[in-house]
Amino acid sequence: MSPARPRARARTLRPQRLAAGLALALAAPLAGAATVTNCDDAGAGSLRDAVANAAAGETIDVAGLACNTIVLTGGALAVTVADLTVQGPGSGALSISGNDASRVFEQPAAGAHLVLRGLALTHGHAGGDGGCVQAGGDLVLDDVVANACAAGSATTALVSGGAVAVTGNATLTGGAFDANHVDGTQRVRGGAIAVGNTLTVTGTSFTNNTAWSHAEGNPNDDVAEGGAIFALGDTHLTDSTITGNTAKSDSYEVFGGGVAVGSHPDDAIASLDVLRGHVHDNTTTTQCGVCAPQGGGIAAVGDTRLRDSTVLNNTVYSPGHYGGGGGVRVFKATSLEVDGSVIAGNHAPSAGGGIMGPEQGVVTLDTTLVTGNSSGNEAGLNEGGGGILCLGCAVVLQSSTVSGNSAGAEGGGIFIHYGEYAPQATAIIDSTISGNTSGREGGGIMLDGGDASFSNSTIAFNTAASRGAGISAGEYTYQIELQSTIVANNDTVGAANNVWAFPDTVGGANNLVPNAGGPATMPADTITADPLLQPLANNGGATPTHALGDGSPAIDAGNNAIGLVFDQRGEGYPREAGVAADIGAYERQPVVSDVIFADGFDG
Repeated sequence: MSPARPRARARTLRPQRLAAGLALALAAPLAGAATVTNCDDAGAGSLRDAVANAAAGETIDVAGLACNTIVLTGGALAVTVADLTVQGPGSGALSISGNDASRVFEQPAAGAHLVLRGLALTHGHAGGDGGCVQAGGDLVLDDVVANACAAGSATTALVSGGAVAVTGNATLTGGAFDANHVDGTQRVRGGAIAVGNTLTVTGTSFTNNTAWSHAEGNPNDDVAEGGAIFALGDTHLTDSTITGNTAKSDSYEVFGGGVAVGSHPDDAIASLDVLRGHVHDNTTTTQCGVCAPQGGGIAAVGDTRLRDSTVLNNTVYSPGHYGGGGGVRVFKATSLEVDGSVIAGNHAPSAGGGIMGPEQGVVTLDTTLVTGNSSGNEAGLNEGGGGILCLGCAVVLQSSTVSGNSAGAEGGGIFIHYGEYAPQATAIIDSTISGNTSGREGGGIMLDGGDASFSNSTIAFNTAASRGAGISAGEYTYQIELQSTIVANNDTVGAANNVWAFPDTVGGANNLVPNAGGPATMPADTITADPLLQPLANNGGATPTHALGDGSPAIDAGNNAIGLVFDQRGEGYPREAGVAADIGAYERQPVVSDVIFADGFDG
């Protein structure tokens, strides 16, 4: 027999053996795992029996169950070992219900580690923290859904975590938290989850959760924090959605309708980093007539960064019309950075419709749109800032647009209040402030204290009931400099009034400002003709701009004193496309014509 024949047979058998081995591996339980064989609440083969008899470091496998619901009638599944993993088939395939009578899992020991994967946890209820899960150490949730979990009651003091309460660190990947709530008196935190240390969330949604502080306790200490998320440690949210959540108090203060990181009442500071997040339609509300709820979408106590995110249609409410930071409120921070994001449609009754920045910090916006936000003034506090309010802080606006915002008081677009206490000057660079409305002065931007510079920017079509429809600067504003900036087509009660500034002179060069209207002297070379601005539109780039019409006196009449490479629209739109930079945020680009060869090609 030829030696080639058995080798051929061996090759044909290898795939069969491999397939058989793979099938056995897939059918087998996880290595070192206790396998649950039924959906009974107790007894041999039940999840409760497996948890009670688990060894430290063990994995309990519930992925192979034929049933899809476990209802707990004997109380919570008590985890007594320091390290346990429960592996489910997927959050859509198996749910474990607390039967509205108990938690689902509890592992109260400090320093312990609990991992839950591929499960839905529903209808848990606890008199204290954590309606579905209480973890005294660290917790990992991977593809876990928590729904209709509840913690506390209207008379329970100091309660946290409607669905999940974690003393240590928490890591969430995928999954969802929906319709969970925490109720109590005094401090009530985290309608969906409350974490005592760091929190890392990736790809998780939080919807319709509530944190409610009732009026049964001390009415001056009934504080609600975090309608969906509350964390005392540094928090990272990536690819996650926080929508339709509520933080409310019957009698005192409220922070963070969607997210609260750190604690303003407790002076606890932590950082917040949101990447590709969506914080929409959350509410911060109080029934206290003299209280000031903060942060309809986000309230953070510490340095905060939003990247490629949206903060939309969040609301702060109080019957006395106090409160601030309709979209975002940041306290006790050196910086709030917003990059490549949209802050839109948010409302605060008194201060900072879109953003209310940190005292003595810096709010930096890069390639960001702040639009359609509003702040009222029914309480008569004159705090203002329809788009952005800075109390003792500075704003740096780079390649961004602030448009269509309104304030009942000063600063329809931006209000810098007590700017003399800011760590640096306010700077508006390569940006557009357009179509904002103020019930007092400063339709586009109001400067009350400190220094400010405007470079290669456009401030147009803003309206103020009083003076300075484009730029208004109060007596505590030390110095204003305009470089290659348009301030035009702004109106105060029907009359053009583009700049009103108390500083004796406005510095700079190569600007276009018709009818400044204020007491300050503008630079000698200021152009006062109509810039022929086109309507605010998407002219390329990430944020809307005002194009320059044919024959605009702004074309080739500006400077590039700060060395910008591109105009507001970014790459592909050089800052100096002609013999000189254009004035304003928009640089008119040369038209490239097709060349037609009348005689064809040589050769």
